[in-house]
Amino acid sequence: SVILAARLAVAGPAVCMALVALLHFLEPEVNDRDAVSEYALGDYGWLMNIAFFAAAVGIGALAYALHSSLVRSKFALAGIALLWLAAAAWVCLGAGNIDPEGADTTTHGLIHGIGFLVGLPTRLAAPLVLAGAFRRDERWVRHRRVTLALGITALVAELAGFADLAAPVTLRLALGLWLLWIALTGLRVLRVKAS
Repeated sequence: SVILAARLAVAGPAVCMALVALLHFLEPEVNDRDAVSEYALGDYGWLMNIAFFAAAVGIGALAYALHSSLVRSKFALAGIALLWLAAAAWVCLGAGNIDPEGADTTTHGLIHGIGFLVGLPTRLAAPLVLAGAFRRDERWVRHRRVTLALGITALVAELAGFADLAAPVTLRLALGLWLLWIALTGLRVLRVKAS
């Protein structure tokens, strides 16, 4: 049901962020690296895999919930498609661990790389596209501001990370803001369905 999907959209990102936060304490040697994916290479790497899968469930659940909660428009359909692609990408991130820096490419690393190449643009674009859909639906118009604020801030943080401006911090910030947006949008589905 849509209610269950919306709850999963809240829970998935929450579990992911909690596990990544925990990994900062369990594997502190990775904290100054750019990619959170590198936590998967340590003794507690399985927690990073679970974090990716939890987020994938939340992202896919949000796509499902929005499909029956938004007025149909090109923006809505495009945004939902971007979320489905992002969910699939996050499954790849969890299914294949990143290769250590300087190591030969492995099948696991290739799967992870595909997840990154598909997941990054879909993650950055989804909120900005869905903001257009929210503008056209009176039940969602108030959520548009939050969506644009988090989407644009996440994009700026990601660009700062790629420009090597405090990358370990800015890239984690971008990820956290996006996962927060998924969870808040899941909460918004619950409010829309309750009204």
